[in-house]
Amino acid sequence: MNTVLMLSVLLAAGAEARPQVEGPTFCRDVAPILFANCTSCHRPGEVGPFPLVTYEDARKRARQTARICEKRIMPPWKPAAGRETFKNARILTDEQIAVLKAWAEAGAPQGDEADLPPLPKFPEGWHLGEPDLILTVPKPFVIPAEGPDIYVHFVLPLNFKEDRYVRACQVLPSNRRVAHHGVPILDASGTARRLAAKHGGDHYPNFGGPGFIPRGFLPGYAPGQLTMEDETDDRGLTLPKGTDIVLQMHYHPTGKEETDQPRIGLYFTDRKPKRNPCIVALANNDVWIPPGEKAFRRTDAFRLPVDFEVRDIWAHMHMIGKEVRVWADLPNGKRKELLHIPDWDFNWQESYLYAQPLVLPKGTWIRAEFVWDNSADNPRNPNHPPKLIEWGEGSTDEMSGLILGGVTVRPEEEWILWAAVIGHYFEMENKAKEAQKRRQQNPPAAGR
Repeated sequence: MNTVLMLSVLLAAGAEARPQVEGPTFCRDVAPILFANCTSCHRPGEVGPFPLVTYEDARKRARQTARICEKRIMPPWKPAAGRETFKNARILTDEQIAVLKAWAEAGAPQGDEADLPPLPKFPEGWHLGEPDLILTVPKPFVIPAEGPDIYVHFVLPLNFKEDRYVRACQVLPSNRRVAHHGVPILDASGTARRLAAKHGGDHYPNFGGPGFIPRGFLPGYAPGQLTMEDETDDRGLTLPKGTDIVLQMHYHPTGKEETDQPRIGLYFTDRKPKRNPCIVALANNDVWIPPGEKAFRRTDAFRLPVDFEVRDIWAHMHMIGKEVRVWADLPNGKRKELLHIPDWDFNWQESYLYAQPLVLPKGTWIRAEFVWDNSADNPRNPNHPPKLIEWGEGSTDEMSGLILGGVTVRPEEEWILWAAVIGHYFEMENKAKEAQKRRQQNPPAAGR
């Protein structure tokens, strides 16, 4: 037998002799699931509390991973709707969860390393290259070792002498271990500067929102999120002269004192957008939640004065929030569900992008319902025993909020929508103040 033939026979015999593992293995079955859905956050330097990069990483957490995925706690995705409604929905299939569970129950076998797919390459630094303008928070912000999550608003004046047009934007924290998410908000009123002046000059705390009516939003930061360039011809974002960027950052303590000094990179274009982003805002701040109340409800509604193309949606409550439901009652009598979060979690508040924009005609009623659970049965209730919770900016106070982002179908009607949104905001504020005054004059019975 010649040397080449003998070597072929030996290799074939070795392959046949190699033990075949029945059931799922890490290399063949589990790693593809983790790499596609988990390692963007669960890797060194990212927000995940432990890595899921290597076999040893996964083996040590096999049962825990299977358990929390089976309960749909991870990957974190709060809307009831999935990929058919929203882009980039982080949802494992039933088959993927069954693989993780079977693998853990089998003792987490490694399998053949030849089956292991390559680890994804995650972009570092500026995703689109050096930005045209970089805005930096003036000094590092200190996150204490312990305590509740922190919301802080950094004011970054632009001081533009003329309008500028943005094709892309990236928020880049310096410490992703503590940065839960970041949202750049546009302020054309100067309110943010005044709020910051009361707290030292460049930032201010605010748990519920920015403290002003936003002129618009820029793409923000969330773990694993990629920066995309807007290449469409009809829309973009105009930064009006005199506008400030207010960067809302959500931080969570890690057990040791940390700092973060985030930056915002702006990429400009000379192309003036034909349509500018607009918002529809709903809220109900008549919040007075008695202890023991399992389903305290508040609603709000807004009637569209123009045809509106919805592209994203964001909801907000605090720690004892239980459920959010948003829908559209169309002029033809039909109903369209826009968002349903049946198990609200204060730690996961995202802007959800629709897979296909939704065009809502003039006359549509957009309605939102917010539900809170102030009972001892709510594991997220910060008070033991429960106590009366009223509207407020602190994370242990409560509030509601809902923002639909999009564009008017006809550009010349942008001002009509903005005027209606601002008018609705003041109407909502007046109703909340009147309700508070009535409670003060005629306090509800104890326990209600």
